Amino acid sequence: MKLLCHRRSISLGLLSLFLPTLAFGAGLSDPDDPDLWLKDFTGQTRLWVEVGQPEEKPITKACQKADAVRRDDLDRLLDPAALPAENGWCVLPDGVQYVAIRTPMPDVTGPMVDWWFDWHPRDPLRYRIWHPPAHIDNRVEPPAIPGAKAHWGTVHHPVEDVGTGVVHARIAFQPPTAMGFSTDALDDPRVATIVCGWAGDDTRHVRHTPMVHVFLRDGDGVVLRSVFWLGAVLRPDLPGALGDAAGKLVNRPWVRRRMLPADIAPGLARHCAEEYANLATLLPELYATQR
Repeated sequence: MKLLCHRRSISLGLLSLFLPTLAFGAGLSDPDDPDLWLKDFTGQTRLWVEVGQPEEKPITKACQKADAVRRDDLDRLLDPAALPAENGWCVLPDGVQYVAIRTPMPDVTGPMVDWWFDWHPRDPLRYRIWHPPAHIDNRVEPPAIPGAKAHWGTVHHPVEDVGTGVVHARIAFQPPTAMGFSTDALDDPRVATIVCGWAGDDTRHVRHTPMVHVFLRDGDGVVLRSVFWLGAVLRPDLPGALGDAAGKLVNRPWVRRRMLPADIAPGLARHCAEEYANLATLLPELYATQR
């Protein structure tokens, strides 16, 4: 397996804490070797880690506002036909910061993804290994009523840094129809699975972002479309009608600008591309050995 992590001075120390059997390789001086590796008792390399800044890729570029997928047109994400902007970010006229990332995952299947989102939040170490050192901690609240998929109705509380500082996030996972899709796509031959929900901030006690990951079937694997509308649904964590009323008051462009870091969109674009590229590497073997 080969993982990418950035911010070299942090990642070496953290990885050695998370995985005590990791050993330093020659990659810091020899580009053909890993910086860190994990070998099993047979001597086979099980984990290959590269640290340092990744090369610049199209994920860092802006996209045209007109090419952003509208939140009232989510079913467009279910169509495998190319989108005008599969990768990029922009700020929409209402102040919402839009991020779209496309990630090929050639050896991953829908059942693997569904299992991962049920399995990994049960132990913070699993979340950290997904994208060290950006992923710091996580815990999960089980659903009040179990859904067709194990992660539906769960609430994750990840602590992470997408490049703008550590945040204590809150992600309430939902069935796709609860987010605005016309279907949960359980029987759609084009769709392996969909993982989506409302992202928010545990420190500020506010929900703010619809988040959608659509895993489209592609040969023996999947292609992932990830889309975020940062700040699109500002709503304080208040009960019922009180929270709805407060949400109507705060859903303003100037509130979004004050609440969200100006560089959150490119930072999240890079983070998303890195973490799901890592997951494409980790998941097949984890599914085979840990399920």
